[in-house]
Amino acid sequence: MNDYQRLQQKLHAHPAGAPATPTFDKILRILFSPEEAAVAAQLNFVLMPLARIAEKTGQPADRLYPLLEAMADRGLVYAKPDREGNPRYCLLPTIPGLFEFPFMRINDPAKRDELGRLWHEYHREALGNEFAGSKTPQMRVIPVQKSLPMNTEIMPYEVVADMINRASYIALADCACRVSLGQCDRPREVCLIFGDHGRFLVERGKARSISRQEAIQVLDKAEEAGLVHTCNNSMEQFVVVCNCCPCCCTILRGLTELHNPNAFARSGFIIKHTPEICIICMACLEDRCPVQAITENDEGIAVDQELCIGCGLCVSVCPTGALELIRREPVPAIPASNRELMTTILKEKGRLEDFIKVNQS
Repeated sequence: MNDYQRLQQKLHAHPAGAPATPTFDKILRILFSPEEAAVAAQLNFVLMPLARIAEKTGQPADRLYPLLEAMADRGLVYAKPDREGNPRYCLLPTIPGLFEFPFMRINDPAKRDELGRLWHEYHREALGNEFAGSKTPQMRVIPVQKSLPMNTEIMPYEVVADMINRASYIALADCACRVSLGQCDRPREVCLIFGDHGRFLVERGKARSISRQEAIQVLDKAEEAGLVHTCNNSMEQFVVVCNCCPCCCTILRGLTELHNPNAFARSGFIIKHTPEICIICMACLEDRCPVQAITENDEGIAVDQELCIGCGLCVSVCPTGALELIRREPVPAIPASNRELMTTILKEKGRLEDFIKVNQS
């Protein structure tokens, strides 16, 4: 087994997964040099001190440090020093991580195009269904805030502005899906990353730090462009908020292209149509519904609640209130924390022991 295969096996232990295919092998060989792959294959998903990495690899720390820093600069490993400033590193999963981070502010068009082609080929052949291969989805839809019903109890984790106002740090980066695939002209700088991972991307020149007010403005811009808000599927603080289009984004394409019902969790709301006050303006049909839950018929429009993901994009442009969000029944269960989310997915995929073993190595 070579170092690239060892690295793939470790990455596959993560809840996001990394199935072994010739396409993924090509991706790893573009991202990592042979020397980098050998070192990365010795890491795990828990931050590891440089001294420990030197011990595991048998290489001196002063040789490893520039190598690991170069990988961190390219978004291939995560770096966060301890309280005394001593460097520590760990692996990044495929999503979010190895796929997205290298595309943020990439300066090599040829490499961007080649990696983009390979990643999206890998998504179609293996990674898309692997990422969505558990009963519990890793991501969930958040409704457009102004579309939320006024007469219904709303949980804090369902209100995107409330969650943003609780964030300690917010970074803004380019959407890797649109950068890598480039099939539409919707806004690109709309990917919000929170907390330590956001700070890491800013420090490495992959993103820029923004205020809470600027983050709300980004969401408003995304909503206006017909992008769907998605986030990590837990009640806990956001890790990331993606603003997704159905033509480029891997999360939505898991449903629209791969037809995987577990590609993401629907929001706790569903669309309701009142024909009596509908003026048939067709605003809801103009690039608003990403899953074609609204269609035109002889009487105006038809709404398919089975398809509705509860994003609220149609409601936000309805001038009469003929479209509204109501509570989805039963209300989808949401894991309480990101740790619970990851543990549940690992159990459902039968990889919890593998993940523990990898992180003890």
